[in-house]
Amino acid sequence: MNETDEKRCLYCNNPLSGRTDKIFCDDRCRNNYYYKVNNEQIEYIRDVNKILLKNRGILRTVNPSGKTSASKKYLEELGFNFSCFTSIYKTRKGRIYHLVYDQAYSIGDNDRVTLVVFHREA
Repeated sequence: MNETDEKRCLYCNNPLSGRTDKIFCDDRCRNNYYYKVNNEQIEYIRDVNKILLKNRGILRTVNPSGKTSASKKYLEELGFNFSCFTSIYKTRKGRIYHLVYDQAYSIGDNDRVTLVVFHREA
């Protein structure tokens, strides 16, 4: 192995010595590396959950009775993010509902959005 092929620590990039399968200098580098990797994932999940909770709150506020409709523009003005939902449900008739936990919406003609509370059978 020449100098350009020398294995380096994944965290600090220092040259490694010892076992051939070694990827970190020491425990400090290993801990720091995995903390950084996991922290980025946790922040991403936290950001998505914030959007989902905000979407659910908007749907609950606009739909206190369990079934109503609203304009897409109105929901967007309230801060609703149509690209973030928890799942999709397709009815037998082919209507598609996007779920945000237990709240569901379906975008129809003229950007009218039907809002319903969705109860799934367990």
